[in-house]
Amino acid sequence: MEAAKQNRVQGSVNRKPAAERGNTDIGDGTGGSRQVAISEPNEVASLVLVQIDAVNAKKDELTIAIKGLTDLTKQLVRAYGEHTKHIQQLELRVRELEQSQTKAKAS
Repeated sequence: MEAAKQNRVQGSVNRKPAAERGNTDIGDGTGGSRQVAISEPNEVASLVLVQIDAVNAKKDELTIAIKGLTDLTKQLVRAYGEHTKHIQQLELRVRELEQSQTKAKAS
């Protein structure tokens, strides 16, 4: 009886003995891992829902990060375009000045 309680705390969803099922670590969403033996369907459902919530939380974090990167990329593209336009205007102005100096020397 004591062994069954210990398996429920340490084991996994699989009801095979630990030696037969191998490593049954499952993540707890915090970077560590723990083992849980589950024999009740409600416990399985609860564990699955906890895992789904952890995945959804990570998904939400990634979505926020992607939106931030997208906004930053848009700003960088806009700034790059403005700088390119200014550089082209400066190049045109330099050419005009060079041509006017060439004409002034020729006269």
